[in-house]
Amino acid sequence: MSKIIQSGFKSIDEALGGGLIEGGFFLINYDKNSLGWVLGLKMVKKLLDQGATVLIANMTLPVSKLELRCNYVGLDIQKEGKKGNLFIIDLFGSKYRIHENKPYIYQIEDWEDETAYAKLGEILKSITTKLPKDKPLVTLLATLEGAYLNFGEYMLVKLVRGWLMVAEKFHAQEATNILLLNRDAVPERIEAWLISISDQVVEFISKLSSAGLEEIITIPKSLIPGFVPTHYTIRLSKEKIIDMW
Repeated sequence: MSKIIQSGFKSIDEALGGGLIEGGFFLINYDKNSLGWVLGLKMVKKLLDQGATVLIANMTLPVSKLELRCNYVGLDIQKEGKKGNLFIIDLFGSKYRIHENKPYIYQIEDWEDETAYAKLGEILKSITTKLPKDKPLVTLLATLEGAYLNFGEYMLVKLVRGWLMVAEKFHAQEATNILLLNRDAVPERIEAWLISISDQVVEFISKLSSAGLEEIITIPKSLIPGFVPTHYTIRLSKEKIIDMW
């Protein structure tokens, strides 16, 4: 049985059957109105605070926008990067020539789709030498729909397969991998494949009702013995009246 890691969210850990599977693939699957991505970033912050090293694959937005989203959950990526606790592989900035010169941000120079995957492997090898050997490793793929829209389906599949294989070899301990997916932005077959390869899945389903914006959180999959699927309902919005006339 693999080691179980506490995510810092007691209710989520209990619903998963005990916590996150070390070396596992934890998919957070949400829709366009959902705050599911917030759970992923908050988990990263809590695991970082618990002593983990974090490696982020940035595939959707410029790093400045990633930083804005991290700040929303209280995660200061500049501070943690300078302390050697956090590394970013900036695939978005690499492809679109948005240069970053911070020492904890790695980019692929002279991006070409045909050679990017091989160059990514070299970057991962370089980062390996800088990872503390006595600390757990958490990787965050942010986000999978960004990989699909910016790099295409073929590259998404190669990135996910390659990332998850290499991430397990980073460390004396296996990496815990958190994957973020806005399912509304990818074909259903992509969502189905990502669910099938994941060891644990949390799904967010948002809906607008007379009570406001609500979100159903379901945990349909966890490969921890004794796991039983569960769900929760939370209300996200607070009603206010806007006088427009």
